[in-house]
Amino acid sequence: MHRNWLVSRTNREFLEHLSGRFSISPVLAQVLVNRGITDAGSIKDFLHPSLNDLHDPFLMPDMTKAVERLKTAVDRNETVLVHGDYDADGITATALLVSTLSRLGLKTYYHIPNRITEGYGLSNKGIQKAGASNAALIITADCGISSGTEVSNALSMGMDIIVTDHHEPPEKLPPATAVIDPHRTDSAYPFKNLAGVGVAFKLIQALLQELRVADYELQLNELLDLVALGTIADSVPLLGENRIFVTYGLQRINNSIGRTGIRALKEAAGVDGSSRAGSLSYSLIPRINAAGRVDDAGEVVELFLTGDEAKARGIANLLEEQNRERQKIEGDVLKTALDMINPDDMENAIVLSSPEWHPGVIGIVASRLVDMFYRPVFLFSIKDSVAKGSARGIPPFHLYRAIAECPELLLGFGGHRMAAGLSLDVENLPAFKNRMNRIVGEKLSAEDMVPALKIDAAVKFSDLNFNLIKELALLEPYGDSNKQPVFGAKEIAILNQKIVGNNHLKMQLKQDSINMDSIGFSMGEKLKNMGSVSSLDIAFTPCINEWNGTKNLQLNLRAIRPRN
Repeated sequence: MHRNWLVSRTNREFLEHLSGRFSISPVLAQVLVNRGITDAGSIKDFLHPSLNDLHDPFLMPDMTKAVERLKTAVDRNETVLVHGDYDADGITATALLVSTLSRLGLKTYYHIPNRITEGYGLSNKGIQKAGASNAALIITADCGISSGTEVSNALSMGMDIIVTDHHEPPEKLPPATAVIDPHRTDSAYPFKNLAGVGVAFKLIQALLQELRVADYELQLNELLDLVALGTIADSVPLLGENRIFVTYGLQRINNSIGRTGIRALKEAAGVDGSSRAGSLSYSLIPRINAAGRVDDAGEVVELFLTGDEAKARGIANLLEEQNRERQKIEGDVLKTALDMINPDDMENAIVLSSPEWHPGVIGIVASRLVDMFYRPVFLFSIKDSVAKGSARGIPPFHLYRAIAECPELLLGFGGHRMAAGLSLDVENLPAFKNRMNRIVGEKLSAEDMVPALKIDAAVKFSDLNFNLIKELALLEPYGDSNKQPVFGAKEIAILNQKIVGNNHLKMQLKQDSINMDSIGFSMGEKLKNMGSVSSLDIAFTPCINEWNGTKNLQLNLRAIRPRN
């Protein structure tokens, strides 16, 4: 797919000022400026994340109400039910709440809804389970903000509800005892982009602080592996508090500190050594999500709660099997979806449906289609005349707000800017498709629907060295809103080129008097199309290649374009 190359540039004098003041290279200074990090405080906080910089949880509306209600539950020794969600964010948030409340002496149950039979959100089945357990209090995890009717039902049964969620709130909040959501319009909380597990963590932070628990900091630290997994899984911006959570959580995951279930999951997935945020998205997180996509996700909560190694290993192996099943189902759905798309006659939005599609994988397939065609995608699984859908968006387009413009066509919906879930009667699908195509056309220009390759800085080969690689490592963990930096270089001579491995393009390149090795994964076709080209512009990330005990600088190519 054609990409616009957008090269970030900043006043050279300002970059030299930052470089000198903070003892960093001009290249790193440019990357920080690109992320809006330009003053002493923000540079320090970004390059050196600290748990001491977490915000006061009581800045969130209703946090005091929620903590007071939980303190009452502790004093009365009440039974509590945590109602989570079936994805990795909701599962980790559930495990976090259950483990901490149980540690405080509360009799705590949990409910993870079945994706197919109950769907997303606070479910009546979960409420009935709370009633059967004699629970006086329900706490939602990563859901509930759009469940006004269900909250009212629980209240009518004599139960109180604390909602913890991070999705966009409706105009009218649910009538819960407390509604904790950083996106509330009356929220003064400094950081809006918490994942569901991050919101649950803030509730526990406030509760332990208010109870003056002796090992307060230790207990919070022990939860950060769960917070990191859920935060990475939900693709929220890895800035602010999320950056702190993931930095410290990764340390616990990589050092195999504490949680038996994560050790077992790493073993089953064949993960050894240190993992980065991006690699977890392709190793542990798909396995956590697999259960909720093809079966029941309740076992994954048990994985994170158990200290029994044999039990943890059994659950982890089950998740491995379910992930393989998920991959096959996903491949079948993707193939049939691609058969429905005519690349030569693309509409503004891709809206597809089928009664054959498994509802547990359409969200992943929607993401794949966004990557391939770069436009909002809505996929629906049809059953009993109801279309249940998952939507994925592109950065210039706010999915939740667009869907909110179609209330008369919908049975329900929820989500945020880049991802949403929705349902509607099958007979309304054509009208929804037409409406969404019109909305996308009104809100996006043709330029918005061409993916841009954002280049952090134009550099010379002379700028690249081992010190720069070490310096760039301070930017990790990488993720949404903090991608691994991409650099660009012009007028690069090709000394030699060949295809290696599974269609990878390997070239030795030269600029001025400096030679560099490069590798372009899955870019072998580029070689066939270049013909007699001898000079390139390249976009790349620099890295260290280790081979036979030696270390060399290597350019990991992201894009190339011929100059002649």
